[in-house]
Amino acid sequence: MPPAIQTLTDKLYQIRHLWAVISFALGLSSYFLVERQPWLAAVLTGFLVLSWLLLLTEGLWQRRLAGTAMEGMSQGLLKLLLQAVHQEAFFFSLPFVLLQWSGGAEYIFFTTLVISAALVSIIDPLYFWLARHRALYFGFHAWALFVALLVLLPLIFHWSTDAALTWAGWLTALFALPSFWRFGGPRKWFRWLGLLAVSCVIAFAPRWLAPLVPPLTLSLEERAMALSFNREQRQPLVTGKVFDEAEVAAGLYAYTAIKAPLGLGQEVFHYWFRNGEQVDRIPLTVYGGRESGFRTWSHKSHIPQPAAGHWRVEVRTKDRQIIGVMRFTITP
Repeated sequence: MPPAIQTLTDKLYQIRHLWAVISFALGLSSYFLVERQPWLAAVLTGFLVLSWLLLLTEGLWQRRLAGTAMEGMSQGLLKLLLQAVHQEAFFFSLPFVLLQWSGGAEYIFFTTLVISAALVSIIDPLYFWLARHRALYFGFHAWALFVALLVLLPLIFHWSTDAALTWAGWLTALFALPSFWRFGGPRKWFRWLGLLAVSCVIAFAPRWLAPLVPPLTLSLEERAMALSFNREQRQPLVTGKVFDEAEVAAGLYAYTAIKAPLGLGQEVFHYWFRNGEQVDRIPLTVYGGRESGFRTWSHKSHIPQPAAGHWRVEVRTKDRQIIGVMRFTITP
């Protein structure tokens, strides 16, 4: 290998973990600077598609480089490139996972998986052990693609989080299918059927497990329960967390300001619960691009009697992904 190319490879290897820091900073800025999100997301999408094509065509272009000065360098550069892309995918998405997590127990498993994968991408002994096991490595890449798509599809195409969840599953299965088919050479018909079943599980699992996956591009910036509401200024009045039955006789307002990407429009729902039992579901529409969130509210004009008890209003998507919760108490 020429000395100049070897020096370049060594330098890239020395700064390989810096990309994770840059990725996290880009994701953080994308979260707070909504007008920059589509540009940043498009760059990450290009990296993901390029890396997946390189991974799928690895055997082809390595045969072409066989016997040349680039042969020894190609494997190392590919690993560095893929590691950088994995760091970019996970650390770009990580601020959305952490900052927009509602804190509900439903998202603990998903959040743990994303954090664990992000750590694996920067811990070389774990990452390169994973890279030696091709099936696991393709699965790891598929997980990086799925997590990134949950963020990228709403940012770039302004799809709702419900549509993004569906398409993230299908696109991940579509890309993963030829990857898994490469392993192990010729197979009997039932093995091919098994691989097809695995791909179907990848495609449909997000729909089955939707309540366990956070809507990464939606977050609850403000919330309040109020006895009255200024509709012109969209501001709650006389707010609180404890009300008595006499106060709520004329009804109660649930106010939320939901942050969403620029250009996105989506239906959400306010689910009203009393002592754990659902008493109402009110549909609302939010639009993205406002830094402090799109302000909307639901008004429950009829509070069922007796009203006393522990209440909560859950803000959820059409797929019942939870955005946030408001809890309050009504006393006798």
